[in-house]
Amino acid sequence: MSYATVPHIVRPKQVARHLSRVATEGSAACMTSSYLRVPGTFDWSADDGSLTFVGRESTLSRVARIESGQSVRIDYRHDTDNLVFFSRITEHLESGFWRLSRPRTVQRLTRRGNDRQPLPESAGVRLAMMTNQGFQSYPVADLSSGGAAVRYDAREIGLWVGRRITVWLEIGSVKGVPITVEIRHVSRRGCKPGHKLAGVRFVDPGLDARRAIDTMLFDG
Repeated sequence: MSYATVPHIVRPKQVARHLSRVATEGSAACMTSSYLRVPGTFDWSADDGSLTFVGRESTLSRVARIESGQSVRIDYRHDTDNLVFFSRITEHLESGFWRLSRPRTVQRLTRRGNDRQPLPESAGVRLAMMTNQGFQSYPVADLSSGGAAVRYDAREIGLWVGRRITVWLEIGSVKGVPITVEIRHVSRRGCKPGHKLAGVRFVDPGLDARRAIDTMLFDG
């Protein structure tokens, strides 16, 4: 069973209070950067509102490559909810300690049911992205509230698991809605020579993107 994220806490002051409470309780967390996963906890400083991830000492030998500027995902559990937020490392303080930017939202992981909707190319749903041939748009093979599968020309752009890029969503009359995606898998399944199929996850989509996706899924 796969999972999708839904907004859980979206107001900045509520996010700050929530992270402070979770840090005080010492909830176990896991930081993910590309292929690297670091179990640990995170601390919240009430003095300056800074957020620090503290890695478990036994795992630090294999995560030395996580440095400032990298995007990270923090998964943790609070009460009965599996939660996640996305951040960026602003400073590698010392071995096992990373200062994080304050997340804008906290999201809740939910089991994704059968909301994945296969789409024919005639549906006109496409993702545009910058390639070595300039901006190109590629057809979306299926769409869900949490992500999509897109067929693209691998000779024009390189996509690999873990890469995050900004794409522009095109659905009918809606054009040029920016959204950040993370590549989850890449295959040649059902593709003509030179082309591949990439499964992408939507990362913290904005209101316009969410509205366009929901319109396609529920109004067709």
